[in-house]
Amino acid sequence: QDAEEGQDRRAMAKVIALITSTPSSEIIKVNQRKLEGVLKAKGVRYEEVDGLQPENKELRSKLFDTSNLRGKYPQIFIEDNGEYEFVGDYDAFEGMVECDNLSETSADMHGVKTFSSVFAKCMN
Repeated sequence: QDAEEGQDRRAMAKVIALITSTPSSEIIKVNQRKLEGVLKAKGVRYEEVDGLQPENKELRSKLFDTSNLRGKYPQIFIEDNGEYEFVGDYDAFEGMVECDNLSETSADMHGVKTFSSVFAKCMN
């Protein structure tokens, strides 16, 4: 039964990508597009939340409080059972992707977070 519960928990976990529909720079626009591409390519369950939409104001505030980064886009979170865990901004995300080819032992030994280890519970 524990294995089934673990399966159910993973099925509920997903990535929340906090984005903006009106990026203030080309870099933000490109990073948001790259983020979406990587999440899709790796089969990650995710939802984009546009921080500028009025209906997202409450969630955006909660996410900003969690990350302590106000007005910076994109930001990546994992939602699991209604709890939000801040994963990082785009630079942190990109670092995890680049380190994904490290062995688990090597990554652990050096304290490196890899894409696969961080997002495992959000993958299809």
